[in-house]
Order: sequence, then structure tokens, then C-alpha cells
Amino acid sequence: MKLAIAVESKQHPKNQNDYRVWYLEIDDNGHVVSVGVKSKQELVEDLFACYRKTGKSNWRAFQKGAEKSTPVEVFDFVSMNMHENTHFGNLPTLSEFQNVLNTLQSRLELRSIA
Repeated sequence: MKLAIAVESKQHPKNQNDYRVWYLEIDDNGHVVSVGVKSKQELVEDLFACYRKTGKSNWRAFQKGAEKSTPVEVFDFVSMNMHENTHFGNLPTLSEFQNVLNTLQSRLELRSIA
């Protein structure tokens, strides 16, 4: 399973459709096995590949203010940009998620390189 935890949008208004989603990959035992980042296009491709293989979504999103995650479905990508999207417009930004990690004193830092 992949759990979307933060969103990083492009700063230029014409590129707001090109956001990236940070996620945790979680194994069958509920352990985090990796941290990754995917563009919107890569996420949609991964979602469709999972639908072809298993018939259901392997993505969930943990939105701001929520107490539990919700599934990410194909229809969530009908909107044009992340602020219109039902899931990713409500994800914490990368800096907001880093503040959560800092509060937990996790000594883990997430930072965009490119």
C-alpha cells in the first residue's frame, strides 16, 4: 500500500497541475518500507497498473485534520489542479509535514532536491 502524506506544488501558476505527492510505502504487516515521491502522472499510472493487477486502489491519502486515511480513486484526478482535487488539495505541504516530524522528534528530514 502507498500512503500519500504531503504534496508539493509548482510555484508557477501555469504549472499548478504538475504537483508531486510524497508517500510512504507500507508492507502487509503495516511497516513503513520506503519513502517516495511521484508526479501526478506517475501516481495515475501506478494507480491504473494496480487496478489492472488487483481491481482496486493501492493508494490512500492522509488529509489535514483527518483521523484516518481515505482511498485514492481514479475519479480523484478529474480535476485540473491539486487545489481542486478531492485528496491532494487537502494534503499537508512538505513543510507542514516536516513540522509534524519535528514535533515527533523523529530526526527524519524530507526535502525536495530538484
